[in-house]
Amino acid sequence: MENKSTKKPVRPKSKNSKVREPRENKIICQGLKSLRGQPEFYDELKKVVSVSLTPTAIEGLNNISRAYMISRSELMEQIGRHVIQLIKVDNLD
Repeated sequence: MENKSTKKPVRPKSKNSKVREPRENKIICQGLKSLRGQPEFYDELKKVVSVSLTPTAIEGLNNISRAYMISRSELMEQIGRHVIQLIKVDNLD
């Protein structure tokens, strides 16, 4: 008899796929199943939005999100909810 592996076949990665940083991985809550159309962490569903940023601003967001170990999306969410507060700096020389 042949030994059959019970593992799922590995899907080949596409050319455009990239390795995710730890901060980009989804947080898994034990006992909760993700369901489309159901909020997970907040009491409301998130909406997809698009913003235009310079490469410098993108790099800045990346650095801040790495420091907090959260995704860029979650960083923006927490700023909008005033969990992370911004301060205005007058001189950036």
